[in-house]
Amino acid sequence: MKIQVLPTIPEVAALVAEDIAEFINANPKKLLCFAAGDTTLPVFDALIRLQKENKVNLSNTYYIGLDEWVGLDRKTTGSCAQVMFDEFYEPANIPQENICVWDGLCVDLDAEKRRMEDWISKHSGIALSFLGIGMNGHVGFNEPYIGLPEGTLIVPLDETTKKVSGKYFDKIQDIELGITIGAGELKKAKKIILLATGSGKAEIIKKTVTGKPDESVPASLLIDHHDITLYLDKAAATLINV
Repeated sequence: MKIQVLPTIPEVAALVAEDIAEFINANPKKLLCFAAGDTTLPVFDALIRLQKENKVNLSNTYYIGLDEWVGLDRKTTGSCAQVMFDEFYEPANIPQENICVWDGLCVDLDAEKRRMEDWISKHSGIALSFLGIGMNGHVGFNEPYIGLPEGTLIVPLDETTKKVSGKYFDKIQDIELGITIGAGELKKAKKIILLATGSGKAEIIKKTVTGKPDESVPASLLIDHHDITLYLDKAAATLINV
């Protein structure tokens, strides 16, 4: 695994955006999976700037939503779909037909899983997985001790995930389940980019990179991928030697 540490979040975001843009330019029409969340927003801004500078065409590819809170949809502030459409898909002018996201209000979760898996299959798998690392080490809603499932899955949310979820919503949401692409499916991608910023992530980053792959730290299960880069700001890297 390659680790890149830069002093500030804007510098990290700019470098990650350049990495993603380079991949898109070299691999047009492939399927990308981007994580929603506070950590990835600066990267989306940087990607959109690169597009305005004609350095990448973000509509020259396909996208799949990483995950969603069961019970929420695009109309709910803080849902993964709302964040992705408002902060990336629409500002980047991505055609609707190039996007497939989870419907957290679907009445049949198994059918929803099949719909998402069909989109993955249609595009010959995920080519690039761009993922944040949660406070408990999760990627998407691949919570501790789930392992490396392929396809998609319905997940009882870890207590840490439920505790930190409140920061995303404008009102209290009673959420117990998530739907997500499995970590094993994400790991099949040609390239993986992991991102963590802020001092609050320092401890989980240490657990991710300094020990053996461990199901209690889901992100650590990805680090033996053949093409994976972990991007950190200086605050998130304080407990590791790089």
